[in-house]
Amino acid sequence: MMESKAQEIILDCEIKNIEKGSLKNLSIVKMSCNDIDVNFDIIDNINIFKENEKVKMLLSKSKPIYTSNDFCAHGYIVTELKDTSITADARYTMIISLFGLLVKISNKDSLLRLFQFHVMDHIYFCVKKNT
Repeated sequence: MMESKAQEIILDCEIKNIEKGSLKNLSIVKMSCNDIDVNFDIIDNINIFKENEKVKMLLSKSKPIYTSNDFCAHGYIVTELKDTSITADARYTMIISLFGLLVKISNKDSLLRLFQFHVMDHIYFCVKKNT
């Protein structure tokens, strides 16, 4: 399910996989949010997630309310790439930099157009545990 308010997106997701990143003490969390795939970097000592866990992902232009059970960070939308090499269908990947940690959100449609965001928008990215 996707909820959309003014400049705020909430997606129901499931954490599919958590794998070691290429840097020390860094993991990559891979989530599926229906047709949208999300991969994000997280430092191991603040990783609060487990595989197969149900979560909500939030993208917002304004600072959201969050608790110690959530991972929230802010940064900037860096770019959106279109990849046609994988299949006949194009896939778009929006990249957000959380001051070093990266978030990659992929979908068959342009996420910038779909969510009405722009490159260099300041954005909050949260993954909240379902309670």
